[in-house]
Amino acid sequence: MKLTLTHRNHAPSISIVEMIQNELKSLQPDLQIDEARVRLERSLTDSPPFSVAFHLVTPGPDVIVKSSDHTLRAAILKAFDRIAGKIGHRRVKRSRRREKAPAIELTRRRPAGVQHG
Repeated sequence: MKLTLTHRNHAPSISIVEMIQNELKSLQPDLQIDEARVRLERSLTDSPPFSVAFHLVTPGPDVIVKSSDHTLRAAILKAFDRIAGKIGHRRVKRSRRREKAPAIELTRRRPAGVQHG
């Protein structure tokens, strides 16, 4: 997994970067992440001041999440909660699709050369 961190208007701390890496590693059993693009931003005029955007490149549709809060850590944790919700939604959607899919009856297939008459 390739991790790209972009920071704006603040100095990144080692503990925040490690927290993001650990959280992304914990998602790996449920979601194959090829690349993670993370943008951490501190606004000097808006409230709440911290916003976080995650773009997780995966096989299939990408996972894109944004969140904001009054502390950077809280904004990151909110984003990971939303990512977990999206992963859970995908899992439920996939299982429903499998339940509704009709099973193919192999007895209905005819051997080659036999015509239906």
